[in-house]
Amino acid sequence: MSDFKTKKSGSFYKKLKHFMLPVFILAAGGGSLVVLMAMKKEPEQTQKLLSQNAPLVLTQPVTLTDSGFSVTVDGSVVPSREVKLAAEVAGRVILTRDGCKVGNLVHKATDKERAAEGTENLLIQIDPENYELEVKRLTQEHAQAQDAIDELEVEIDNSKAMIDLAHEEVRLQKSQLNRVEKLRTRNVVSDTEFEEAKRSELAARNALQKLTNEADLLRSKRQRMMHARDLVGVQLSRAKLDLSRTRIYSPINGVIVEDSVEKDGYVKVGDPLVTIEDTSAVEVSIDLRMEELYLLWQHAAQSAQGNKKLPDQPNRHDLGYQLPQLPVKVSYELGGRKFIWDGELSRFDGIGLDEKTRTVPCRIVVSDPRPSAILVNGQPTSQVVGAPPLTRGMFVVIDIPLK
Repeated sequence: MSDFKTKKSGSFYKKLKHFMLPVFILAAGGGSLVVLMAMKKEPEQTQKLLSQNAPLVLTQPVTLTDSGFSVTVDGSVVPSREVKLAAEVAGRVILTRDGCKVGNLVHKATDKERAAEGTENLLIQIDPENYELEVKRLTQEHAQAQDAIDELEVEIDNSKAMIDLAHEEVRLQKSQLNRVEKLRTRNVVSDTEFEEAKRSELAARNALQKLTNEADLLRSKRQRMMHARDLVGVQLSRAKLDLSRTRIYSPINGVIVEDSVEKDGYVKVGDPLVTIEDTSAVEVSIDLRMEELYLLWQHAAQSAQGNKKLPDQPNRHDLGYQLPQLPVKVSYELGGRKFIWDGELSRFDGIGLDEKTRTVPCRIVVSDPRPSAILVNGQPTSQVVGAPPLTRGMFVVIDIPLK
């Protein structure tokens, strides 16, 4: 009996649970709806929102102008060229100039200074003793060869005189033979006398031919000796050239960026000595986007169309693999001042686009590394004290005006 009551009570609670669960869910949903309705604000007016969020603008009429615009890019200064000096002769270094160190300024030696073996701009000197001895030896050989040729010239002149005498002897013997032959026809002379005259005439001609052959041989010998003399002359010129190469001068005005030799060291042919960076001109490496490059090509095409009458202008307006030679302004700011240099768009730095940046590398040439203008607070000034030259590694701004 008690088990029956227990089963009946469990069934009642189970039915009550199934009935109350939906009621609780509906009550919770209704409460949430009431809360959301209470939190909702009325929408503000559209005009009020526009007045608060819209930016202020100033409208002006558009006017036509022909002043053009500029393409502005960043760039890095690189040297226009580096000259690596190497030893052209072998030997011991007996002299290095005090200024032949990294960072020192060197000047180009003039031809007059080189010819006079000046020391003002001398950088390095290799021991010249062996080369001086070689020059002396070849000078003596050349003089001996010339003396031998002079002696041969005397022999040739003597041979010419002997040939003239031999011609005279042949003429006399022919005359004698003709007289004897006429007397023989009249039986005045014997056959023996005729044969003797004939033999004398043949001997005279034989002597003439021998002298002629000797003269030809002397002339051939003279030609051979002249070639030998010229060969010694070439060797002498080479020895003098090697001697001059023991004195090493700077071929350009620049700054030493690398030195690889010391005094009393030994160098072989081809060993590097110093590397000099040219300071007479510099270049600027820039990267142009294709859009910027297209503007330059368009500008060049319009300029070419406007100058069709000029003979230097090609028929095609597209420049292909060449950049238009446009003037540019290179600027660098330092200490509140803006330094400006005049440059020229020169060429592509290679061909094609850079795979990483998808830009076109180009080069700008600045013929004078000294600034052409200085701006202070946007105004030009004539004070150039402390003006830096364009040097390797400077990051600069380039303006390419397109009018």
